[in-house]
Amino acid sequence: MKITLLVALGAAFFIIGVHQSFYFGIPTSYWLFMLSGACFLGIQYIKKLEEQKKDVSSSSKSTTKKKK
Repeated sequence: MKITLLVALGAAFFIIGVHQSFYFGIPTSYWLFMLSGACFLGIQYIKKLEEQKKDVSSSSKSTTKKKK
């Protein structure tokens, strides 16, 4: 759900930024591109956290199996 929301926001900010840059120039719409980039970086961050949680849970399962 979080990733879907960030993809939608990132795409929307990018499209609005492109539209605004045609009319007002890139310096005026720069903040929209930065918000878009922040959304896409947030996606990478969430994916990395989920990957770490998966690694921790799989390693804890393997250590419990070894102890028994």
